Amino acid sequence: MKKFLLFLLVLVMSVSIFAKTQVVFWHYWDGENGRKLDSLVKDFNSVHPDIEVKAVFIPGSDLMTKIQTSVLSGQTPDMAISDIISVPLVIDTGKVIDLMPFVKRDKYDLSDFYESTLVYGKVGGKLFTIPVSSSNLALFWNKDLFKKAGLDPERPPRTWDELVQYGKTIKEKTGKFGYELYLDGGEGTTWQWQIFLWQAGGEFLDPNKGYRTATFNSKAAVKALQFWVDLTNTYKISPIASWGLFSRGEAAMVMDGSWMTQFFPAQVDFELGSAIFPYPSDGKPATNMGGEQIFIFDTSKEREEACWQFIQWFTSTKVQVDWDKATGFIPVKQSVAKDPSYNAYIKNTNRLLLPFIEAQQYAHARPPIKEYSQVSDIVARAIISAVYKRGTPQEVLNDAAKQVNALLGKE
Repeated sequence: MKKFLLFLLVLVMSVSIFAKTQVVFWHYWDGENGRKLDSLVKDFNSVHPDIEVKAVFIPGSDLMTKIQTSVLSGQTPDMAISDIISVPLVIDTGKVIDLMPFVKRDKYDLSDFYESTLVYGKVGGKLFTIPVSSSNLALFWNKDLFKKAGLDPERPPRTWDELVQYGKTIKEKTGKFGYELYLDGGEGTTWQWQIFLWQAGGEFLDPNKGYRTATFNSKAAVKALQFWVDLTNTYKISPIASWGLFSRGEAAMVMDGSWMTQFFPAQVDFELGSAIFPYPSDGKPATNMGGEQIFIFDTSKEREEACWQFIQWFTSTKVQVDWDKATGFIPVKQSVAKDPSYNAYIKNTNRLLLPFIEAQQYAHARPPIKEYSQVSDIVARAIISAVYKRGTPQEVLNDAAKQVNALLGKE
């Protein structure tokens, strides 16, 4: 009898083990971010005994290639993340599932997400990705240089005009540059310039035409690029130089990412300030957005359901508060940004991050198209050409627009 009962116990345990749905989750978060993810996955698995999520680290430089290779071989993971710029390429594989049926079934609240974060995953009435992390850009300033220049170290510039005035004063009084632009080319240059474009009221590509037509040669765009030309050539408060002057104390102000609130304090030997980036007196605040989104591959109903259960849990306000506290990511949900415990934590541990959190409401999404990297390179070359006076802002932007329209099939 005892042997029979023991047999039944083993049988039940075996059935329980085999009943567990195992899913593989590819990501590229390393360091503290990776360790926090592993901890959260462990927490999820402990409260979902019928599901086992296995997080697998893939280096960021390899992740998209591995995803594309896995699609071709028919051996995809169950779910994965991607940088927002790569999301259109992921969707283009045709191997990720529409999440809207889950959203509707479970009354999952998409309205809590900042609208700009949802742009990447939406195609028509379908939704293929969910935001899980975000970052954006704002102003950093060197309070020590402000003091030496006789400026109030607690009051950053709030408009483009003030940025110029502060820059002139700093250069005159200290010999240092007022503001550092990213002029190394590529996406770094385009990413920063887009903020000036949006602040002036322009658009990068026409959202009403499926982001297939260039609009970065508009009147607002010319104004934004002319400002860069003036900063470097007229006011001469921004050097045409390789990136890194601000961190060395050679420039008093810079636009940089929310992630630098963790790194700058350890890198610089001066007191830092951060603020929403200055905008034109007749314009509006804006910032650009980075981050990651999560998606589910077409596998089986059982595994897709298990992945959705994880996504619901991972994107819940409680877990996202924990995630953002540990990683320094900017909230993708309004409820997280307003959470009292989150705000108290940030105020006590990383006050430099506060302007980035506030700026998220003004964040714009880069065009969600698979050709974005090529478009960005074309625009960056135009920006650099204007700064080097190889053509007027209107001329170089018109030329870039022709190239982009041809690339996107509009000419």
